[in-house]
Amino acid sequence: MVKTTVFIISIIISIIVAGVAGYYIGLSSGGMPLTQTIATQTIYRTTTETYTHALITTYTYTLTTKPTPETLTTPSREEMLKPIIEAAKKEGKLVIYSTLDRPTAEPLLNAFKAKYPFIDIEYVELGTVAIYNRYLQEKAAGAPTADILLSTGVDLQYKLILQGSALPYRLTIYDKLPEEVKYREMAYIPYYGLIAPIYNTQKIPKELAPKSYADVLKLLTTRTDLFPPKSIAVFDIEKSALGLVFTYYLYKGDPVLTESLFKAAGKIGYLLYPVSGPQIEVVGKGEAILALTLVSNYAYIQSKTNPNIGVFVPNDIAVLQPAIVFITKEAQHPNAAKLMLEFIMSEEGQNSLAKGDLVTSVVDNPYTPQYSLSYLMNYIKKPIIVRLGDGIIDELLKEDVRKSFIQMWKNWLGAG
Repeated sequence: MVKTTVFIISIIISIIVAGVAGYYIGLSSGGMPLTQTIATQTIYRTTTETYTHALITTYTYTLTTKPTPETLTTPSREEMLKPIIEAAKKEGKLVIYSTLDRPTAEPLLNAFKAKYPFIDIEYVELGTVAIYNRYLQEKAAGAPTADILLSTGVDLQYKLILQGSALPYRLTIYDKLPEEVKYREMAYIPYYGLIAPIYNTQKIPKELAPKSYADVLKLLTTRTDLFPPKSIAVFDIEKSALGLVFTYYLYKGDPVLTESLFKAAGKIGYLLYPVSGPQIEVVGKGEAILALTLVSNYAYIQSKTNPNIGVFVPNDIAVLQPAIVFITKEAQHPNAAKLMLEFIMSEEGQNSLAKGDLVTSVVDNPYTPQYSLSYLMNYIKKPIIVRLGDGIIDELLKEDVRKSFIQMWKNWLGAG
């Protein structure tokens, strides 16, 4: 508006100048000497040309020059979220399919509900494969499905993203987030699971308590007297996407160590489990002396009430397995889903997650510092973080690679 007003005033001034000059030209042609007439015309031409040039230059500059920071008004996060909140009020609901158990998710869900009381949450707890299959089946049938998929089945989540199942959404705090926790404005990592061994504290002497994977291997190979037949709990990677991914990454990080661990377990004898819970239970009861690899965050919380469960952070190598969250393309409540993504990745949401003890939070965990990402990155000599698009996960999506690795794993255990 200001630019238009300036332009109109400039045109008016030009007309006035031209009129006055024309008046004097008329006088000169009626009786003024020729030299004076020429001089007057020159003055008029010079004046109008100079003014017109200045006007064009100024106007062009205004159009092409980038605004200075002082002239820009960046909307606040609250202002950017306002239209999303208004739209979410009309939706009034949010459907989440998640691998995070309900008790652990409760602090986060309660905090979100307190912030947005107009959104009713339908929280469906499922396994990694169950989430993947249910979503695809509902999508194929054209039936209502989840607004958000939150799963630790990294390969399956990644596969869905590559197939176009994720609704792109750039968080208002996108630029403030570490690169490790975001993927192309389509998916985010709200927390990690620490993959580590656990042991029975009554069966393993205190002086032999392991502090690393190297210690575990030493126990399995030099103190076989401590392990009765079939006393090693092993994650069944053939039945678990979670187990397959972290075992493959551990192998990529240290192939010799990984092969040696499973070969040692095979010689002693093992029991296969598709999830972490039963492994923690049998170790806690002493039915298994040691579990090679599982989500130790779950074991940590149970160790508070069962001192027989020995939990530790390996100081040599460990895998950090992310949970992947994204909004589905078929979301019926996309704005409510956007608010949940905003909340879960915010400091407030991260602190709510940390209260559950069962996750490795992205921000510093005030409740369980040893399960903060920053602590683990500094403590573990070789931390292995599963990242979308890192090449390894792409490799594992190939059917021949999956089959080949599972067969190799079976051979290590002596089950091939």
